[in-house]
Amino acid sequence: MSPHPPPAAVRPSPEDRLAEAVPRVRQYLAGLLDDYRPRYAHLRPALERLVADGRRTPLECALPLLVHGAIEGSLEPAVPVAGVHALWWRAANTFDDVSDGDLGSRLLYGGDPGAVLTAALECGYALPLRALAALPVSAPLRERLTADFLDGWTAACDGQVGDILGSPTGTSPEEVLTVYRHKSGSVYAMAATMAARLALGADGADDPRAAAWGEFGQAVGLLAQFRNDEDDLRSGHNEDLGNRTATYLLVQLLHSAPEAARERAVELLGRAAESAADRRQLAAMMLDPEVLVPYQRFLADIHQHAHALLESLAPDSPFTACLHRRVDDEVRTTAYAIAPAGPHGAHCTLPPGPVVPVTRVRDRSGQKV
Repeated sequence: MSPHPPPAAVRPSPEDRLAEAVPRVRQYLAGLLDDYRPRYAHLRPALERLVADGRRTPLECALPLLVHGAIEGSLEPAVPVAGVHALWWRAANTFDDVSDGDLGSRLLYGGDPGAVLTAALECGYALPLRALAALPVSAPLRERLTADFLDGWTAACDGQVGDILGSPTGTSPEEVLTVYRHKSGSVYAMAATMAARLALGADGADDPRAAAWGEFGQAVGLLAQFRNDEDDLRSGHNEDLGNRTATYLLVQLLHSAPEAARERAVELLGRAAESAADRRQLAAMMLDPEVLVPYQRFLADIHQHAHALLESLAPDSPFTACLHRRVDDEVRTTAYAIAPAGPHGAHCTLPPGPVVPVTRVRDRSGQKV
């Protein structure tokens, strides 16, 4: 017998466990598509192409897995919810790409645009509902999960339509926030609520903890939308201005600036679609300290609220640290000049999404996870 005891097993880190769980989500999606054989011979290949080649959202699987892990300690039971979340985003990004530009006769993700759009409707709606219907949980819990999904779907559609139809000069900052809460916040809230409800195991009861996790998800979704807006400004493309998108910072400028500055901003906005120079001037007005500092403070409040929710909901889980850092990742932008760095150290290393092809139509509306 050896005089030395065997070395203690090294427990995988939360990041390692997440990296192991993400491929299981892909396997789960492949299994869902296998169920379409051979009955739906035309639809199945189009769905497979969309799931494989459609535009993915970074970290689209991470949020539901981490929320479940923070509550219950394991990631694997949340794989179906992560799959549902990924399917929703694949469909939403497809419709987003089509609304962003004139495809003409060009292919979409390597396929016929009409076929891909039809597959996107199935991918984002019917296929997730089929997945939820097959969950091995109690009927009341299954009904609640389905309601969470449908509520998130409808709210996101409402927000997206509001984004498309909104006018910067005819929209208030409060109305833009409502659009953001629906368009992006509701999707994150949907994922977090479903994962929490599954982890808590209540048979459809309205557990206040599930609602609180949904509130956390909505806060992360809001931060993600704001970061996406800022990404466009920092890139120098200013495509939101060219498209006259009613972003929060632009609307805040139009509502808070003195009359002369507001008139100048409206004038620049009117020429923004054709003039890169006018877009740059308008972006500079949006980043003026008098406009930016109140905006930064507003984002800092959301950022701190998300951290406070995590501290109250799952203070001791190792997965909670990943969620804290996920929140911090969403404010490492111009807002980060005032938002605190957070007490949780460096970024959590999460499995990245695939590189977006350079030929892809750029986002108009800022759909992202």
